[in-house]
Amino acid sequence: MTRLGSSFALAVLVAWCVQGVLGAVLAPLAAGLLGAAAGAAAMALTRRVLVGGAVALLAPFGVMLPSLALGAMAGRLGLDVVGFSQLELGVFWVGYTVFLLSAFGILREDLYRLGYAPVPVGIMVVVICLYAALSANWFLAAVVVLGQFFWVMKWGSSNWFDYVLHVLLWPVVVFALIF
Repeated sequence: MTRLGSSFALAVLVAWCVQGVLGAVLAPLAAGLLGAAAGAAAMALTRRVLVGGAVALLAPFGVMLPSLALGAMAGRLGLDVVGFSQLELGVFWVGYTVFLLSAFGILREDLYRLGYAPVPVGIMVVVICLYAALSANWFLAAVVVLGQFFWVMKWGSSNWFDYVLHVLLWPVVVFALIF
């Protein structure tokens, strides 16, 4: 992603975290506004060492993680947001665990390499969009298509998985499954 895109993604994640923490003691709107202010401050400070280091450590953010954060914030503000069932989260978590084990070289097959090739990426996007249509989950389809768009435009990584997955999704899904 571009520097502006990475800064925006970091701002969204900071806003989500601040809203989540403050939401325990403040009204949703107040927590959301303070989260947005913290996110804007993070975006303004991305040239600084600490925040720039966070971008370097966490980037590429891709499309999925900021989108989930925006959806969670909207849900806390009372907007109707498409969610995922426990079964969907569980299947994703198991599949993503296998993917990470593969990417780290623990498993023999390297699934990450599929994200460089147009045909496997096209097949994955079509399959996910078909599932999204059958489950009426427009959010999922939007994320994979937007990720493919960024990938085709070469706005950042040369691997499609970097746009639709992020290592932070693993603990986020564990948290969602528990709570």
